[in-house]
Amino acid sequence: MSQPLPPDRSLTTIFARLGQRVSRYPAWILGLWAALMVISLALTPQLERSLQGAGMTYEGSAARQTEQRLQQELGLAMDPLTIVFQSSKSLDTPAIESLLDRVQNTPGVASVGRTAAHPEFRSADGRTQYNLVNLAADVSPNPVIEQIEEKISRDRPSDLQIFVTGRAVVDREAQRISKADLGRAELVALPLTLLTLLFVFGSVVSAALPIVMGLLSVSVTFGLLYWVAQIMPMSVLAINFASMLGLGLGIDYSLLMVNRFREERQTRSKIDAIVRTVATAGQAVFVSGLTVCISLACLMLFPIALLRSISVSGSIVVLLSVSVALTVLPALLMLLGDRLNWRDHQSVDQRYQFWSTIARQVTRHSVLSLVGVLLVIGWLTAPFLRAEVGLGDASILPPTVAARSGVDVLQKAFGPGETAPILLSIATTKPGDRILSSDGINRLYALTEKLQADGRLKRVSSLFNLPLPPNAPALAQYQQLYTPGVPLPAPIASAVKSLSSETTTLMVLTSRTDSHSPESHQLVKDLRQLDLGGLQVQVGGQTATEIDTIAAVVQKFPIILAATMGITFVVLCGLFESVVLPLKAIVMNFMSIGASFGALVFVFQEGHLSQWLNFQPLGYLDILLPLVLFGVVFGLSMDYEVFLLTRIKEIYDECGDNSRSVIEGLAHTGSIITNAAVLMIIVTGAFALTSIIFMKALGLGIALAILVDATLIRVILVPSTMHLMGKWNWWTPWK
Repeated sequence: MSQPLPPDRSLTTIFARLGQRVSRYPAWILGLWAALMVISLALTPQLERSLQGAGMTYEGSAARQTEQRLQQELGLAMDPLTIVFQSSKSLDTPAIESLLDRVQNTPGVASVGRTAAHPEFRSADGRTQYNLVNLAADVSPNPVIEQIEEKISRDRPSDLQIFVTGRAVVDREAQRISKADLGRAELVALPLTLLTLLFVFGSVVSAALPIVMGLLSVSVTFGLLYWVAQIMPMSVLAINFASMLGLGLGIDYSLLMVNRFREERQTRSKIDAIVRTVATAGQAVFVSGLTVCISLACLMLFPIALLRSISVSGSIVVLLSVSVALTVLPALLMLLGDRLNWRDHQSVDQRYQFWSTIARQVTRHSVLSLVGVLLVIGWLTAPFLRAEVGLGDASILPPTVAARSGVDVLQKAFGPGETAPILLSIATTKPGDRILSSDGINRLYALTEKLQADGRLKRVSSLFNLPLPPNAPALAQYQQLYTPGVPLPAPIASAVKSLSSETTTLMVLTSRTDSHSPESHQLVKDLRQLDLGGLQVQVGGQTATEIDTIAAVVQKFPIILAATMGITFVVLCGLFESVVLPLKAIVMNFMSIGASFGALVFVFQEGHLSQWLNFQPLGYLDILLPLVLFGVVFGLSMDYEVFLLTRIKEIYDECGDNSRSVIEGLAHTGSIITNAAVLMIIVTGAFALTSIIFMKALGLGIALAILVDATLIRVILVPSTMHLMGKWNWWTPWK
């Protein structure tokens, strides 16, 4: 084994000076962090009340703008609640009307749609019915929802099932389940992590250190997120994501630092060992954390609340994990370092020899290793070629949750498009024009006829297909009815009031297919291309929002990809003093990401292992999932790359021998990378047991990517390619 560098060479760096300061004032540093943790724990209970919904849609989309205009013009509720009634026999109308009267009298309820005015709300067999409940614009939805649920649960017929659903209910349930999921994941992850660390370190105190570091990072993050949530909308999933990432990285960074301290302590004094640890492993932690932050920070460029929430919460927890590793951990090592009962020196030598043997075998058969890994990665990535994307809705919830069950009942009784109506807004463009002018009536009547003949639509609700006497042509009757000053029959007057204003009219279209289907997407695109002369056509609804969100993602992703790779490349060029190694690192990161993407399609789109993981496959991937996974995995994969290559460079700077530096670098870091990967897989894999399908897929995707990265990529592909490239690994144009 090569001897470590003399202490005097490390004392010239900013990280070495940081190590000196920490070793001089450990009690002050621990006291400061303890105060931060106490403040954060006091703020954490308030954080939950500050979070909003899942935030999976592009709120600035053309579809949402259309809905906002309809809200202003027609008083259309943006996100009404839906109460679903189902019975094994014909529904008891008086009993349901009595329940709806209670709902109508609930404070905060603006109106309740009844089947008398909307017969389409009842299924053909008379066993299923739904009613839309509009809430007042100035009320907080959750207390109103709770009152409605309490009122309709009292004295209802025994054979009547009732489900309350809608966006506000889905968001509330997502928040409730996310909180339970977090506790469940930590209950699984923390004991398994402690057992693994006990195996690695051999003592309870040393094994507890990384866990304490991870919990400290997460706790302070929650406190900071409370203040962030006062400034910008934060998704309810931000807490789970920050906890998953913070625990994993906090443990990873602590493991790297503690392992290096143990190694340095064999030949140095405690203070020198701490300084050397911060100067070497601390620098690797800082750069790896910086690369994770870069990939997560780039998600802020997406105009979607969930991605921005993950970007902010992830960046905060990464920065805190780095800060804790560079300050709190060295301070604790200064106070406890000689009382941690490390494993004996022989076990360290055995691990070194084991990984040295693997490195020599890989470099001896570099071409075979390279080809074999590329074939396996290609096979793992192949399913991603079959990917279909959509946008998460109530389907992110478990099927047993009432908000999700209500949607399933509606789709089964009425058809898949019933829960996602398409809102077609048609408005005048010239000041003073009336939408129900003679010319406007002609155009709108013709459009209604055209839409009713479209086989993709199940139902069209319009002012121009209302029930009329058959004694005259319908168009002539509409022209007469909608003449200013003509008194209207009560049903038609009600329809005019709800579906039109002076300048705007609304047509509600029900597709025969669900909002994620290609047929529904094409239908919305065709509607947006309608030419009605001087009238403006806009489309809202869930399908249009999904299309707009996907379009925003596709438009922004190349910019974000270029920014992530470009900034990471510059940072790594400065660290490794090489152009080749950063390029190769980026390419290899994409291999880990590709394998993870392929696994997501195989499992969550196609449904393999769904029984084992307890979920119902959706037939598509949430479009936001690959984006989040890319941001996280790109950073985490670079994490292990930095761990490995900084040690290889350290040895190469000492000896100038490429092959020797590769072998010794892997020998020194193979064990720590493997242990860190195992711990990260435990933490992230525990979230595969959660109930929210987005977090389940994210946890499993990260765990699989890390498994591939820590085995095929870092242990085989990196050494084999570096051996084949020789001195070209260290080439730069400025040398």
